Amino acid sequence: MTNGSVDAKRASRSRRAMAVGLASAALGACLSFAGAGTSVAAPPPPPAPAPVSGSDAHPQQPPAFMVDAIRLWEQIGWPNATNIGNREWVNAGSFVNPSTHQRVNELLFTGGTYNDRDGSLRRFMNTGGAGPSSVNAGGAFQEYNTTVYHVPENSNIPGRDTNRIVRNIRTGDVFWTTDHYKSFHYMGRH
Repeated sequence: MTNGSVDAKRASRSRRAMAVGLASAALGACLSFAGAGTSVAAPPPPPAPAPVSGSDAHPQQPPAFMVDAIRLWEQIGWPNATNIGNREWVNAGSFVNPSTHQRVNELLFTGGTYNDRDGSLRRFMNTGGAGPSSVNAGGAFQEYNTTVYHVPENSNIPGRDTNRIVRNIRTGDVFWTTDHYKSFHYMGRH
C-alpha cells in the first residue's frame, strides 16, 4: 500500500468519525433542550368507551320520536341486514298531502358500517349484556337514522340529526343513541 492510499483511508475515517460526532452532539443538544423544561407531547389517550345502558333482562325502549322509524326499518326488512351496505337514502313510502295535494316521500337514511371504534358495543355483547347467545357472536354493525323525513317530491334532502340506531347484522341486537354515539341504550333484538 502506498503512502497516498493510507493517508486517504485515514482522512476518510476521520471524516466519518467527525460526522458521527456531530450527529451525536446534535442529538444530545436536542435531548437536553427537550429535558430543560420543554416536554414532548405524548399522543392523546384513546377515547373512553361510550357507556351502554340496559340489558337483555332490562331492555331500554327508545323515545317515542324514534319508534316510527324503527318500525319502518323492520317493515322494509332492515336494508343491508345480511351485508353491510352503503350510506344511502331509502324511500320507505309516500303519501299525498290532503291539504296541498302534493306527494310526500318518507325518507330514512342508512349510514353504512358503524365501526365500533372504542369497542363499547362488542364489549357489552361479549360480557353478556345482550344475553348469552350474543357472547363472542361477532358480526358487523349497520347504522340507521331514526328520523323519518317527510319530503315533498323534488325537494332538497334535509340535513341529518344525531338520532341513530346501530344493529348487529348477525345477531339482530339493536342499540339506540340520541347523542351521535356518545352513549348507547340496548333495546333488544329486532
